[in-house]
Amino acid sequence: MRRSQIVSLLLAILIGFGSLAGVLAAGWAPVLGVQLQGGVEVLLRPTAPADDEQLESAIEIIRSRVDALGVAEPDITRQGEQVVVQLPGVKDKQRAVDLVGQTAELRFRPVLLTFNRFDEAELRSALDLADAYNGAIADAAEAEGEPEPSADTEPAPDAEATDDSLADSSAAHADGPAETVEDPEIIEPETPPTEADEPIEIEIEEPLELTQPEDDLAERTVVLTDRGQITGYVLGPAELTGEAVAEAAATFNNEWVVNVDLTDEGAVGFDEIAARYFGQQVAIVLDGIVESAPVIRATEFGGTAVISGTFDEEGARDLAVALRFGALPVEFEQDDVRTVSATLGEGTLRAGVIAGIVGLILVGLYMLAYYRLLGIVAVASLAISGSVLWSLISWLGESRGLALTLAGTTGIIVSIGVQVDSNIVYYERIKEEVRRGRAVRSAADASFKGAFMTIVWADLASLIGAGVLYQLTSGTVRGFALYLGLATLIDLAVSYFFMRPLVVFIARRLVNEQPRRLGVLPPADGDVAPAMATTGGTS
Repeated sequence: MRRSQIVSLLLAILIGFGSLAGVLAAGWAPVLGVQLQGGVEVLLRPTAPADDEQLESAIEIIRSRVDALGVAEPDITRQGEQVVVQLPGVKDKQRAVDLVGQTAELRFRPVLLTFNRFDEAELRSALDLADAYNGAIADAAEAEGEPEPSADTEPAPDAEATDDSLADSSAAHADGPAETVEDPEIIEPETPPTEADEPIEIEIEEPLELTQPEDDLAERTVVLTDRGQITGYVLGPAELTGEAVAEAAATFNNEWVVNVDLTDEGAVGFDEIAARYFGQQVAIVLDGIVESAPVIRATEFGGTAVISGTFDEEGARDLAVALRFGALPVEFEQDDVRTVSATLGEGTLRAGVIAGIVGLILVGLYMLAYYRLLGIVAVASLAISGSVLWSLISWLGESRGLALTLAGTTGIIVSIGVQVDSNIVYYERIKEEVRRGRAVRSAADASFKGAFMTIVWADLASLIGAGVLYQLTSGTVRGFALYLGLATLIDLAVSYFFMRPLVVFIARRLVNEQPRRLGVLPPADGDVAPAMATTGGTS
């Protein structure tokens, strides 16, 4: 037995059982899918008729948005005209449901006024101001014969109401905002009465509180709040939509910020907004909620911008997700939100585990009975492959959010047959050489090259099938394909680095030229073919 084979055998054992010991010591375990651990199911229904292309595009954007949350193996499927989103084991279910339900267009609106959402006087003044702007803009448009109102209105100087800012490190600050179109004459809101000892809280359900969804149009002045529903904003017509954003990511540099990359057209439009509203707030609005209202700190951004403020990690990541995946080709409403129980999945998983264990025992007994000592190698190979696969799944679940689904367990069980087939191909080659009169020692070495090529071609067929399934399907079928592909790749490595050197070791040290120990019956007189006979020869 060559020294390289000994090293290969020891490394395979070390990697297999060492990785398993490592993940167990770290307390890692496979993350279970929604069928196995439960989760949240959200049913989305289009608010207007949508074609197949729009629905498929919306599903892909929703999947990207959910993936960005770190949700493990979400199941997003289409049922007729509805979209079903299953989120397994999310830590903050309400946060995930809220982000999935954000289906309206992302808009950038200038801030005209900020106010206390729960102060009735301030709220009424804000509503009056919005009505005045909408009326003045409509009158101006009608007087000029314009079909749509102008969006070039200068906001009131309330930029210091928030700590958020939007700046470009490479852009120099200008002396002031660029020249804008003259504002239509409006009536300023009255100052809230000072006699009131404390603000008056009013119910959210009252129709006069905020702009209703049906009135949240891009060309109108609206009254909205932030996610905390404490700070209210009077916002001018939308200047830009989410189509201007190419990429957004949350990063930490002494504080949490959101880096935004704009498209070519978006960069031009955003620079125009920056020049017009320099030193003032521009709100980022999604689904009627003000995600952020940063102050413009530069007049040119060159296609990139940094949104800073009092963000925590979750808030920065949520804003980045909203910026990247805010716009959908069709608007949805949440038709149903419910918690999915894992009771059925647990029972199915338990039955699957029992079936897998029984199957492994039967396969092991068969290999031991038919191949004797070589059967030990087959069982050991399955143990090494299982250790590596468990460790890999646990690591991917911990670091990448990969989940083990029912379909994934099916792929793993199918891969057991693939791995046992690799052992059988090699063993049958050895037995064939021994029947031809070759010594067991030389047969073990000489048979591997041809056997391994057969194993490669067989596993390549499984990999092609798994790859096609993964690329052309979605949901649980992709999970099946992924785990089948991973197990097949592990089988190739174990066959070369573990099975071969262990078989050679057994053939040289334990068989002692007694073929019966490999399950090979001694040939009868006259049945021994010449050692150099070709495979295609006839007797």
